[in-house]
Amino acid sequence: MKKINIYISLLLAVVSFSACDNYLDVKPKDRLIPTTTDDFRALLTSAYDGVPDDKERIAFRTDELKLDNNAWDLTQVQDIYLWNDVNQSSNTLGFSWQQYYKVIMYANHIIDAGADATEGSSEEIDQIVGEAYLLRALMHFNLVNLYGLPYNSATANTGKGVPLSLKIDTEAEYFASSTGEVYTQIASDITDGIAKLNIETYETGLNYRFSMLAALAFQSRVYLYMKDFENARKTALEVVKLKADLQDLVADNSLSAHKYNSVESILALEEVFSSEVGGSSFVSDKLLGMYDQDNDLRFSLYFNDEGNGEFSIDKGTDTASKCSFRTSEMYLTIAECAAQTDDLDQARTYLNQLKAKRLLADFYNTEVTRIAGLNKAELIAEIANERFREFAFEGHRWFDLRRTTQEPIDHAYKTESATLNQGDPRYTLRYPDEAINNNPNLSN
Repeated sequence: MKKINIYISLLLAVVSFSACDNYLDVKPKDRLIPTTTDDFRALLTSAYDGVPDDKERIAFRTDELKLDNNAWDLTQVQDIYLWNDVNQSSNTLGFSWQQYYKVIMYANHIIDAGADATEGSSEEIDQIVGEAYLLRALMHFNLVNLYGLPYNSATANTGKGVPLSLKIDTEAEYFASSTGEVYTQIASDITDGIAKLNIETYETGLNYRFSMLAALAFQSRVYLYMKDFENARKTALEVVKLKADLQDLVADNSLSAHKYNSVESILALEEVFSSEVGGSSFVSDKLLGMYDQDNDLRFSLYFNDEGNGEFSIDKGTDTASKCSFRTSEMYLTIAECAAQTDDLDQARTYLNQLKAKRLLADFYNTEVTRIAGLNKAELIAEIANERFREFAFEGHRWFDLRRTTQEPIDHAYKTESATLNQGDPRYTLRYPDEAINNNPNLSN
């Protein structure tokens, strides 16, 4: 059979990688076989630089935006927007598959051979190998949340997942593992990575790399997606003990919290916005309705008024907009998990602490009063709405809908319309035709 190495670049003996001190300035170096600690760091930098940008494209499937009916040609995204996943236009933009496994392969080589690196301290080598474990886990996590069924403890061992790639083996056959198996491996890689990490947090500019803080934030998210609310809350609280900073928009509304140089930044790795989103769409009426436009300081940072009631997206349009994890996510994770486990006072406390940095004072006070009167179900819904507002166009919304309500969404573009029904199978992407053609063990 055709092996997975057919559809990922084969870099076993000679690898091409780039070295940089700042993710905003990545420059390729010569091709060579990594042997020294610096070589392996450079290879890992290249792996980081290769992380796919699918989270910006997945916004077309959510309720965050609507297509611009006056745009000249939207054939690249129309089928994505209308959830037409079969017999798509040949112009339709695809989601990554090969590139995820390419990054995983880089990580696998570092995990397998990094311990033998020369000319570096054991601490440096451990840090590099630990980061590779975390990066491999993140790639599998993104893959399974795009192409695998949402995690459900009752069906995890039988539900469709994605192939696990844990070593470089040109003769191996790759089958899709269950969702449960993939999550088990992700959790294992996070644990193995944390055991080797020795840098608590990276300085701004190097914060595209996994640190101990980033690893814990990632671990908390994985627990949340698995509905292990106690461990998700516990781990998020550990993060907040180490870094409690929230970007204070009330004091200074000039810097959005999602940027790599925000005080909230924990891991500034993934692109979360693209010109194809901004150039083809407006903010959806539903998302606009989530904000008090006069009192929520995020609104003017995130959106531009285009007139006629339309707002364009002004979030993530520069190179500083790289965001994978930030402290506000931890606050909302604590709030969600506390509400789910009946600790409504803690849920309100952490929700309000975030709101205090986002809302003008008088409106904030009315929000505190309103939230105090919410019951458990209403509070859980309010926390979900706050995630919708806070993380607009950061790649969270599709994953949040998948792991929670999978609510219906209606989309319309010119003369066409479509509905994504509650629990719709299209909440999970089909395996790409390229992947199936190169690996007959896969099928949709």
